[in-house]
Amino acid sequence: MKLCISFVLVLALIGISGCGSTTTKAIDDVRPGQTATEVTNLLGDPTNRSFLETYEAWQYDDIVGFGQCEYITIWFDNEIVQSMSSRRGSSIAGCGLGSDPVNWDDMPRSTKESNE
Repeated sequence: MKLCISFVLVLALIGISGCGSTTTKAIDDVRPGQTATEVTNLLGDPTNRSFLETYEAWQYDDIVGFGQCEYITIWFDNEIVQSMSSRRGSSIAGCGLGSDPVNWDDMPRSTKESNE
């Protein structure tokens, strides 16, 4: 019985520790108009960076619960944050395998249109 209770407590601690991770909490501090340096200071280096002309997309992935990942893309133009987007997905041996390549069609339209 003690072994069963210990096992349940360990699973609960693992689930709680994934909720509210550092990246997820810090992403709330990222705002349009911030510089790439400010974002790096808040979130660290991105998991992936993609480029298209003056645009840049930084991708972060983070475990947000047992078996769940959040994938965050920060969209830049000339190293200035324009907007962010995110999605959740299942954790497949960590979040890295569930990461998708940047789809530039997903970039918020106001970012592209303001520079055309």
